[in-house]
Amino acid sequence: MKFNYIYQDVIVNEVKLKRSGSEFQVLVTFQTQSETLHVVLNGVREIDNISDLLEAKQLWLEESESHQAEYGKFNLGISNESYTEICFDSLG
Repeated sequence: MKFNYIYQDVIVNEVKLKRSGSEFQVLVTFQTQSETLHVVLNGVREIDNISDLLEAKQLWLEESESHQAEYGKFNLGISNESYTEICFDSLG
C-alpha cells in the first residue's frame, strides 16, 4: 500500500485484530479493480473505528499532521458515506 494515494472502489475482504500489550495490530486485506493488497498496521491504540473498514469505498495512508505520539505517526483514511481514520505507529 502506497502513501498519499487514494485507493478507489475498494472491497475489504478481511480484517484481523491482534492485541499486543496495550496496543493492537490490525491486518487488512482489500481488493481494488486491479489487485489484492494486504496491510498491517502496528501500534493502533483506538479500535472504535475498525468496523468502518468493512464498509470502506476508499482507503489511503498518510502521515499524521498532529505528530502527537499518543495518537500515532500515521493515519489510514477510510471513506464511505463519511470519513474516519485509524491512527497507528508503523506498517508491518
